[in-house]
Amino acid sequence: MNHQFHQPQPNRPVPTPGQVAYDPASGRTGVVQAVHGVAELCFDHRMSSDRVAFLRPERGGVEWTADAGALRLPADGEGGAQHLHAR
Repeated sequence: MNHQFHQPQPNRPVPTPGQVAYDPASGRTGVVQAVHGVAELCFDHRMSSDRVAFLRPERGGVEWTADAGALRLPADGEGGAQHLHAR
């Protein structure tokens, strides 16, 4: 299988646990809960990077996995309010 490994771009801040991150694959933003190397995981991660991030919507909800190498800090309007849960 041919995978491209995503490496953080120089001078680009990489989100860390506790920070809000934009996941370009899903178009959503979420709070990074943890980042693990694929060797640590016991499930089929299906990521092209060697790291998997676990994110959760800011206002709570279902956690999802993302390619940690593709995450970035969100730009204004990215991942917008349409993904937040109604109160």
